[in-house]
Amino acid sequence: MTLNDEQLLASFGQTVFFNILNLIVIIIGYGAFVLGTAIAILLLRKHSFQYLSRTNCGLLVCTVMIFICYSWNVIYEGGSMLTQIEYTFIKTLPEGGLAAQAQSSDNHMLVTWEYMETWPPTINLLLSDCIVAWRAWVLFPQEKSLKVVLIVLMVANIGINIADCIWSDIEELAEFVEASTLDWLSIILSLVVNACATFLIALKARNFHWFISDAHIKKKTRSQSILLLLVESGAIFCAIQTVYAVFILLQVYKTNINPGLNQAIAIILDIFDAITPCYPLAIIILVLKDASPAVVVFNQTTMDMETSHNVHSNSQMVPLHMLGSEGIEVDQFAKTDIVGRREG
Repeated sequence: MTLNDEQLLASFGQTVFFNILNLIVIIIGYGAFVLGTAIAILLLRKHSFQYLSRTNCGLLVCTVMIFICYSWNVIYEGGSMLTQIEYTFIKTLPEGGLAAQAQSSDNHMLVTWEYMETWPPTINLLLSDCIVAWRAWVLFPQEKSLKVVLIVLMVANIGINIADCIWSDIEELAEFVEASTLDWLSIILSLVVNACATFLIALKARNFHWFISDAHIKKKTRSQSILLLLVESGAIFCAIQTVYAVFILLQVYKTNINPGLNQAIAIILDIFDAITPCYPLAIIILVLKDASPAVVVFNQTTMDMETSHNVHSNSQMVPLHMLGSEGIEVDQFAKTDIVGRREG
């Protein structure tokens, strides 16, 4: 074995080692996701499938699509690693040594796997962004300007992410793969969508807290807890996206990146790909459990929260999953709790 073969063997061994680490991260995330998907399906079974609302039907479709894409991503990661090992170390060539076997491995990877690398996680990311934007959308049923902002951001987000996937496939075909401007622009736009939606949910949580405080309810309500959970989970997801965006920017604009940084970026990418489908799944479970917080619709002709401490009993609590499908439904428990405390 020549010195060059020894160096190639060491390089291949390091690559396989980090690929196994990446696969472990993906499998752990996939296990958690499968558990969440099973919970969501069991909750859907509590609703008769013949009487599912349009919203719940949409959530069912999103759950199935996210599951398919995540499974697709796991198959890609495992299959590409096995292909790399098979054609680099197992199927030997009569001439050329390890260098020729590495080239054969790259060729089989390109034909079999590489074109599907970017599509599954991108589809999951876009579905996640759509669900989070929808969550903010239904919290502000009367704010047309906010809805326009969400629509514009989502259209731009979808367009840039699809363009990034197409460009990645073109690079694979040309055998010239490197980080591009679309790589960081796509993640930045997704971050903006999530940050905007999380901010709107936080704004509604603050307004709801003021409403509860004005009603002199000292105990934290279920709606407050769920709104707080949505805000905190959204903030964590945005923080992870920010870290990932920083690494992508380094990969695009920093020259002479050492292999350790590249491996760190790969692991962070896999962590992000594992978290991306779990975040919207958590929101879907909240909706299906009927635990989604309510939007308080005030009668502006009879109540002014800033000048009056009198809470009228004609306020309606609209469950988020009902908006846009079955109309307005009154949450009698929340209304009775508020009115009863005021009368006491």
